[in-house]
Amino acid sequence: MQPFFEFFLGSFAALFPVVDPLGGVPVFLVLTSATSSGFRNQMAWKIAVYTVSLLVLFLLVGGGFLRFFGISLEVVRIAGGIVVFHAGWHTMNADPKLTPEDNAEATSKTANQEDISFVPMTIPMLAGPGSIAVTLGLAAQAGRNFAMETYIRLFGAAIAIGVVGLTVYLCLRSSNLLLSWLGQTGIRAFSRILGLFILAIGVQLILNGFADWLADLGLVTLPEHAGISLL
Repeated sequence: MQPFFEFFLGSFAALFPVVDPLGGVPVFLVLTSATSSGFRNQMAWKIAVYTVSLLVLFLLVGGGFLRFFGISLEVVRIAGGIVVFHAGWHTMNADPKLTPEDNAEATSKTANQEDISFVPMTIPMLAGPGSIAVTLGLAAQAGRNFAMETYIRLFGAAIAIGVVGLTVYLCLRSSNLLLSWLGQTGIRAFSRILGLFILAIGVQLILNGFADWLADLGLVTLPEHAGISLL
């Protein structure tokens, strides 16, 4: 069971700051301010389900899809690291994840109590390119064969995605309480702190991708080590 718990903890630590459930609270409140509490609770549940479903889908089939098109997982790690680094940089600078066009479309939807759970809350807010890139990195780290250890690691990552989804639901369900407790400034400060961790994850993805690529070319020899790295 040790590989499962190690990969579960590593996956959760990698995904949580990138998904940033707390960072979605102010946006969620703004987009649902004119709706009933029952509608907000329904949207919170659907957003969590969509986030988990999308990330688990990329975890299970993303690697095979990329191999079908001849894209190596090392390249995915490097490209994903750049995407995650970019997302972390914007998070640290408190740049909004939604464009003005996204905000305008979402506002018009909520005025009529239309569904905002998939767009824009799941994509691009919570399960955006950064979260997908980290998920693909976890799929690469889990293994490329059909060994039992690979399935154990994938299961650990899937459970971690489920826990992140549960956190998303609890944060959005308690959005009014969180906003009154932390305030806009507190949530923004917390998101900036998470932005630092997102930057570090992006750099780690890039370094791991380059290391694996050089090892495949036979230019370097990676040392054997016990345990499972974060990404």
